[in-house]
Amino acid sequence: MYAPKELHILASSAGLNDETVHQFWQEARQAALELLGTDDHPRYDHETHAHMLWLIETKLSQEIPANLLPWVKFDLHVADIVIEARHAARTVGDYIKEHLPGNRAA
Repeated sequence: MYAPKELHILASSAGLNDETVHQFWQEARQAALELLGTDDHPRYDHETHAHMLWLIETKLSQEIPANLLPWVKFDLHVADIVIEARHAARTVGDYIKEHLPGNRAA
Protein backbone atom coordinates (compact mmCIF):
# COMPACT_ATOMS: atom_id res chain seq x y z
CA MET A 1 0.00 0.00 0.00
CA TYR A 2 1.42 3.38 -0.99
CA ALA A 3 -0.42 5.69 1.35
CA PRO A 4 1.31 5.29 4.72
CA LYS A 5 4.78 6.32 3.51
CA GLU A 6 3.73 9.14 1.20
CA LEU A 7 0.92 10.48 3.36
CA HIS A 8 3.28 10.43 6.32
CA ILE A 9 5.65 12.68 4.37
CA LEU A 10 2.74 14.96 3.48
CA ALA A 11 1.50 15.09 7.09
CA SER A 12 4.99 15.68 8.46
CA SER A 13 5.57 18.51 6.02
CA ALA A 14 2.28 19.98 7.28
CA GLY A 15 3.83 20.10 10.75
CA LEU A 16 2.13 17.08 12.29
CA ASN A 17 4.14 14.90 14.66
CA ASP A 18 4.52 11.13 14.28
CA GLU A 19 1.97 10.36 16.98
CA THR A 20 -0.69 12.47 15.28
CA VAL A 21 0.11 10.97 11.88
CA HIS A 22 -0.22 7.45 13.30
CA GLN A 23 -3.51 8.33 15.02
CA PHE A 24 -4.88 9.87 11.80
CA TRP A 25 -3.83 6.81 9.79
CA GLN A 26 -5.64 4.48 12.19
CA GLU A 27 -8.75 6.70 12.03
CA ALA A 28 -8.61 6.75 8.23
CA ARG A 29 -8.30 2.96 8.03
CA GLN A 30 -11.23 2.52 10.42
CA ALA A 31 -13.39 5.00 8.48
CA ALA A 32 -12.69 3.19 5.19
CA LEU A 33 -13.43 -0.16 6.82
CA GLU A 34 -16.74 1.13 8.20
CA LEU A 35 -17.68 2.60 4.83
CA LEU A 36 -16.76 -0.42 2.71
CA GLY A 37 -17.14 -3.31 5.13
CA THR A 38 -13.81 -4.95 4.29
CA ASP A 39 -10.21 -4.00 3.66
CA ASP A 40 -10.26 -6.25 0.57
CA HIS A 41 -12.62 -3.87 -1.23
CA PRO A 42 -11.07 -2.39 -4.41
CA ARG A 43 -11.69 1.16 -3.14
CA TYR A 44 -10.23 0.58 0.34
CA ASP A 45 -6.88 2.23 -0.41
CA HIS A 46 -8.58 5.17 -2.12
CA GLU A 47 -11.04 5.75 0.73
CA THR A 48 -8.30 5.46 3.35
CA HIS A 49 -6.15 7.95 1.44
CA ALA A 50 -9.05 10.39 0.99
CA HIS A 51 -9.99 10.25 4.67
CA MET A 52 -6.38 10.73 5.77
CA LEU A 53 -6.11 13.79 3.54
CA TRP A 54 -9.35 15.13 5.01
CA LEU A 55 -8.01 14.65 8.56
CA ILE A 56 -4.78 16.49 7.70
CA GLU A 57 -6.71 19.32 6.05
CA THR A 58 -9.09 19.61 9.02
CA LYS A 59 -6.20 19.77 11.48
CA LEU A 60 -4.43 22.42 9.39
CA SER A 61 -7.65 24.44 9.11
CA GLN A 62 -7.72 24.81 12.89
CA GLU A 63 -4.15 26.08 13.14
CA ILE A 64 -3.67 28.30 10.08
CA PRO A 65 -4.78 31.96 9.97
CA ALA A 66 -7.88 32.39 7.81
CA ASN A 67 -6.12 34.59 5.25
CA LEU A 68 -3.52 31.85 4.58
CA LEU A 69 -5.89 28.89 4.57
CA PRO A 70 -6.72 28.90 0.82
CA TRP A 71 -3.00 28.79 -0.02
CA VAL A 72 -2.27 26.05 2.49
CA LYS A 73 -5.15 23.96 1.16
CA PHE A 74 -3.94 24.58 -2.39
CA ASP A 75 -0.42 23.42 -1.45
CA LEU A 76 -1.83 20.36 0.32
CA HIS A 77 -3.94 19.34 -2.66
CA VAL A 78 -1.12 19.91 -5.15
CA ALA A 79 1.11 17.71 -2.99
CA ASP A 80 -1.65 15.09 -2.99
CA ILE A 81 -1.84 15.24 -6.79
CA VAL A 82 1.90 14.55 -6.92
CA ILE A 83 1.44 11.56 -4.58
CA GLU A 84 -1.38 10.20 -6.75
CA ALA A 85 0.64 10.73 -9.94
CA ARG A 86 3.66 8.91 -8.47
CA HIS A 87 1.42 6.04 -7.41
CA ALA A 88 -0.20 5.84 -10.85
CA ALA A 89 3.19 5.88 -12.60
CA ARG A 90 4.48 3.14 -10.31
CA THR A 91 1.35 1.04 -10.91
CA VAL A 92 1.64 1.42 -14.69
CA GLY A 93 5.35 0.60 -14.54
CA ASP A 94 4.67 -2.54 -12.51
CA TYR A 95 1.94 -3.57 -14.95
CA ILE A 96 4.25 -3.10 -17.95
CA LYS A 97 7.07 -5.04 -16.27
CA GLU A 98 4.68 -7.86 -15.48
CA HIS A 99 3.55 -8.12 -19.09
CA LEU A 100 6.88 -7.83 -20.88
CA PRO A 101 7.85 -10.86 -22.93
CA GLY A 102 9.79 -13.33 -20.83
CA ASN A 103 8.15 -12.35 -17.55
CA ARG A 104 5.14 -14.61 -17.89
CA ALA A 105 4.95 -17.92 -16.10
CA ALA A 106 4.73 -20.81 -18.51
